[in-house]
Amino acid sequence: MLHPSRAFPPPGDGRRSVGILTARTSGLPPFDNRGFYRRLIRAGRSLGLSVFVFTPHDLPEGDDVIAGYRYNEAARRWERTDCPLPAVVYDRCFSLTAEASALYRAALRRLQAEPGVRLLGSPLPGKWDVHRHLAQDGRFTALLPRTEPLTLRALTAWLQERGEVLLKPQAGSQGRGVLHVRRGALRAGAQPSRTAEGAKTAFTVRGRDARGSAVSRGFADAATLGQWLRGFVRGRRYLLQQYLQLQTEAGAAFDVRALVQKDGSGRWQLTGTAVRQAPAGSVTANLHGGGTAAPAEAFLAGRFGTQRGSALHRELCRLAAELPEAVEAGYGRLAELGIDFGVDRDGRLWLLEVNSKPGRSVFSLLGDAKAAKAALLRPLQYAASLLHAAGHVASPGVPRTDAPASRLAAPRADAPAPAAVTAAMHSGAAAPAARLAAPRANVAAQASAQRPLPWIAGRITRPSAVMNSADD
Repeated sequence: MLHPSRAFPPPGDGRRSVGILTARTSGLPPFDNRGFYRRLIRAGRSLGLSVFVFTPHDLPEGDDVIAGYRYNEAARRWERTDCPLPAVVYDRCFSLTAEASALYRAALRRLQAEPGVRLLGSPLPGKWDVHRHLAQDGRFTALLPRTEPLTLRALTAWLQERGEVLLKPQAGSQGRGVLHVRRGALRAGAQPSRTAEGAKTAFTVRGRDARGSAVSRGFADAATLGQWLRGFVRGRRYLLQQYLQLQTEAGAAFDVRALVQKDGSGRWQLTGTAVRQAPAGSVTANLHGGGTAAPAEAFLAGRFGTQRGSALHRELCRLAAELPEAVEAGYGRLAELGIDFGVDRDGRLWLLEVNSKPGRSVFSLLGDAKAAKAALLRPLQYAASLLHAAGHVASPGVPRTDAPASRLAAPRADAPAPAAVTAAMHSGAAAPAARLAAPRANVAAQASAQRPLPWIAGRITRPSAVMNSADD
């Protein structure tokens, strides 16, 4: 239940405040992930930070007062209270409609223009932009599945050449809207479309719709498939991606999530790794689809043997150490990244996705208390370091660092990664403007050369590409 309050806790002058920006939903308080935000508020107090939650709707134009939400531990309830503009904003806003996305972008521009407000990290654009940036970097090209924007010609060519393809929304999350399209007969349990009843199935589609519900259909010909896809896509921007065999022998899709975060000294640390495994038959391995979690190194050792499994885990940890610097070179300062790796049946590593607003529930599911605690604390410790560097009151237990940005992070005793991997994590200084401009210009030029599907062209909504994340 929600209660208005202007007395608990004291809003202060905002110099030591962290505002969590999140999407507005129905209910009171009007946002999801309340348990996570409640834990952040509690952890913030231990660091001397005043943490509150707000949505884009709570940021009135031209006003320095936000109608924020705090959790009253004594009364065990959420309270709405007037808050000053926060000194640091932790952006956890994602999975928005086109209308809400426009409001989010307007709020973000307002916050970025405020001289006393600092964003904890930059939002990443859509999957296609990030894919091309990492390909241009050169170090990760061999890890990237073949990917291109969805067009009718490209879809036809992929199915003719490879027989199957993955369709992914550019701004999707939690496996929603992801489809596996292939030539061939229906799998057990799939339902044919009306026009395909009694006819030979030429194409099969399975995956999840925009709400996360399972989809399994068969179609007699390409025209029927195209008609159905037209309604499924509904103006959203989609990608075609190489379909990879990322399942166990029982048909359960899995991936490896590596969570990397900046700590209280502003240096990247590997918080932990974990396998996310979906039920048999699922296309993606997101936990929201009913998946389970497992320790990454042990899982890989069970599949590929102890020596090979350990080597794969060391390699993905090494890659997780290199990726933050590469991503920051294109998109500015970041605070944390969720990096998803695939491992195919031949033991080859693939880089599937990079999220700037990652979830961390996988560590709680594992019972990894150390990683779960670090995953919660590190964004706030980094926020405290930014406030200290700006001359605000330092938070307890968060040392100031005057180390140059190019220094590598020293190994931490509480880090679950191997020392050699942890030591390779790079500092998180924002990239120089000259480094940022070149990749973005190339991205814009390449994007203008792409032609959307004819039946999508007139129905593209305002992009919500900045929502590249998921909370699982």
